[in-house]
Amino acid sequence: MPEPYIRIRGLTQQFGVNEVLRGIDLDVFRGETMAILGSSGGGKSVLLRHLSGLMQATGGSIQINGVEITGLSERELGPIRRQMGVLFQGGALFDSLTVAENVAFPLRENGLMEEAEIVSHVAAALAIVRLSGQEEKFPSELSGGMRKRVALARAVVGRPACVLYDEPHAGLDPITADSIDHLIRDLQRTLGMTNVVVTHELRSVFHIADRVVFLEGGKVQWTGTAEELRTTTHAELRAFVAGDSGEPWE
Repeated sequence: MPEPYIRIRGLTQQFGVNEVLRGIDLDVFRGETMAILGSSGGGKSVLLRHLSGLMQATGGSIQINGVEITGLSERELGPIRRQMGVLFQGGALFDSLTVAENVAFPLRENGLMEEAEIVSHVAAALAIVRLSGQEEKFPSELSGGMRKRVALARAVVGRPACVLYDEPHAGLDPITADSIDHLIRDLQRTLGMTNVVVTHELRSVFHIADRVVFLEGGKVQWTGTAEELRTTTHAELRAFVAGDSGEPWE
């Protein structure tokens, strides 16, 4: 097997008496798209925040491209974060900034590029998400799907090795969600990006995922391919896929 781009071992997170992550062991291989499924409150978004260093673990280990990131300071996390793009739930765009300014924000924050280079990178990122010509608009002038694509452009503008997606389909109609799936696949195929996608959209999982993880109760309960997901005998996962709460209908 290839060396994983992300290696997680024994990862725990606890808020008071609430154990959110309870010993996660997981590998994400370079260039793959991994989908993470699970019920609300199962630890999916919390796990994603640890991968970008936005949250420090209670215990365990996270290695990104061979570098242990648990315990690193904000300054030390800088080079790691430049390898990771993040698409937040809802997009998290700045309302007072134009599309171009939103996409350029992480590049300007890093302070590592000249302005002409930033403009070039922004134009390329907007072309990737098919929003060329929208640079001067504000988020309030865009549809929900367009705002999500601007957020994706911001996540990939620095050409990261890996992009983390927190519910990228939330609030989108099926056709717009499908366009996001195509973009995720295009990034993987054309740029070799590693994708980690937290989602509830099973339709999208079968379109984009090379591997699927079922995270429940703060633990990895099942891992397999999208095709293996269709035929799994794992009772809890089958109930999740079927949308069956187990409560009788009257």
